[in-house]
Order: sequence, then structure tokens, then C-alpha cells
Amino acid sequence: MDIRETNLEFNSNMTKRSLSNIKRIILHNSGVTVLQTVETIHNYHKNTKGWAGIGYHFYVRKDGTIYEGRPVEYVGAHATNNNSNSIGVCFEGNFNEEVMNDVQKKAGQELVNYLKQTYSISTVQAHRDVNNTSCPGANFPFNEIANTVVVENPTAETKPVQTFTGDETIRNIQKTLNQRYNTGLVEDGYYGPKTKAGLVKGLQTELNNQFKKSLNVDGIFGTKTKETCINVRQGAKGNITYLIQAMLYCKGY
Repeated sequence: MDIRETNLEFNSNMTKRSLSNIKRIILHNSGVTVLQTVETIHNYHKNTKGWAGIGYHFYVRKDGTIYEGRPVEYVGAHATNNNSNSIGVCFEGNFNEEVMNDVQKKAGQELVNYLKQTYSISTVQAHRDVNNTSCPGANFPFNEIANTVVVENPTAETKPVQTFTGDETIRNIQKTLNQRYNTGLVEDGYYGPKTKAGLVKGLQTELNNQFKKSLNVDGIFGTKTKETCINVRQGAKGNITYLIQAMLYCKGY
């Protein structure tokens, strides 16, 4: 599973929340059959609706690519009166009129299972369950996406619908981050928001320890963290070099 960063720019009118308050996932469809990039939805929510930016936390396209939307640590804008403790996931398409392809469905299954494990979530809902709407559509494969069991070592007793094992190198990166920086990551081999935050925490820790930068180790690559980054020379070795290489690998290099 590859969750792609977007670096979208948001207005300041977002509400931050504790990740421990996240209790459920709400599934949506974009409601149109034409292809729409995450930037298109972001611009519509930001410039037409007047919101801070895209209201969904994740966007799953028809080709199976998953994009970050609104950061998970901020309250979304996707389900009226149900945003404060939920993660909003939108699937590209109008599933009142079309049927989801297997690639998009698999990406949705992986993402939902990843979010369940990462944030200890047991409740997954359709938008129509909480608001007066047909979203995510009559043809949306809700049960397959919300209730597929994902295990790494299936047995005859479990018989999961699908099995995903993750990437061994990413699993080793997560293990290293846990050992060096006590990041508490699930070592599942998937690169998502928590692994990204763990890499940033490692960088912030090293900048503090090696260069006395006095950064808040919060896992957010904000302006201050960016400004305190150092140049790394060719042939360099050490923890900062490892973190750079790990991030590059996670991003597909």
C-alpha cells in the first residue's frame, strides 16, 4: 500500500484533535463518474465551499492510488455533525451509476485495515449511515471494504478474504524507528501517516541531539523543522543519513 503525500495548502480554520479521540471511519464516494484529482477536490472545497481545504482525510482513486487529504490530526469536513471523532475516506467515482473495479477495491481494503490497526478503530460506517444521503452509492462494496479481515499469516481457521503482508524493508524501517526513537509504530510494512510522523520525529530528535535545535518532537514537518534542516554531504553516514534514505525508500525511490 502506498499513501502518497500531496503537500496541499490549507487555510487556518481547522480544528486540531487528539489522535486518541478517533473512533471510526466514514466512507464516501466523490459522486461523479469523471476522473478528479485530489487537487481538484481540494480546490473545490477550499475556494467554492469556503472550507479550510479538502474535507476528506484520504482519497482513493480508480487506479488504486491513495492520496493524503486533510491531515488526520485535524477534524475533517465530510459528514455533518460526525466529523470530530472520524476519519473521512473518499473513493473516486459515482457508485450509484458505476461499479468499483478490483484495483480500487483492494486499495480501499488495505487502507481501511491499516487505519483500523493504526488507530484501534472497530467502527466503519457509510456516509448514508450518519447523514441523509445516498453516499457512497447503492453499488458501493461496503461490506467487502469495511469488513475484510487482513492477516499476515493466515491459517485454516482464519480464512481471510485477502492477505497483505506489507513491505519487508518498510517493516525494518518501522522496527528501527521504534528501537531508536520509541515511536510506537505498528510494524506492518505499510507507509502511512504514522510512519511518516515517526520518520519526522527521528529527524527532529537527531537535529536536537546533534545540533541543539530545540525542536518540539511532534512528528510534524513544519516551518521550524524545515528551517533547521542541515545539508548532508555526499558519502555521509549516520542516523540522519539513514532517515533520509528511509524516507526516500518509503516514497518509492
